[in-house]
Amino acid sequence: MSRGPSGATVSLMRIALGIDIAVVFFGVLAIRGVAEFDEGLVWAGGGVALVWLIVALGTIGSAWGKWLGHIFHIALLGAFAIDVAIGLSVLVPIGFWLFALIRGPQLDALAADADGQDS
Repeated sequence: MSRGPSGATVSLMRIALGIDIAVVFFGVLAIRGVAEFDEGLVWAGGGVALVWLIVALGTIGSAWGKWLGHIFHIALLGAFAIDVAIGLSVLVPIGFWLFALIRGPQLDALAADADGQDS
């Protein structure tokens, strides 16, 4: 079974989504400690976010998966509404996602040029 196109862009996006899974897990633990949120709601929101990330990770080779990733990272900016420290911590995966969007296609183009020169 093929996973779709596997270039630098897709690989970097997979890494970014893996970082997101860790950030969501630890974010749920941090938000759970904030007394103003119901613990069940925090766990449910974290579960939805993890399912979203797993679906995005499985479909990242398609345009659909990339849009799931884009929307998720835009939604991560909402963490600033919870707490500034939590908001600042989500800037790391957002920054890596942007790196994947900018540098990934450049690396793919370099690889395509190198493949074209080898033949």
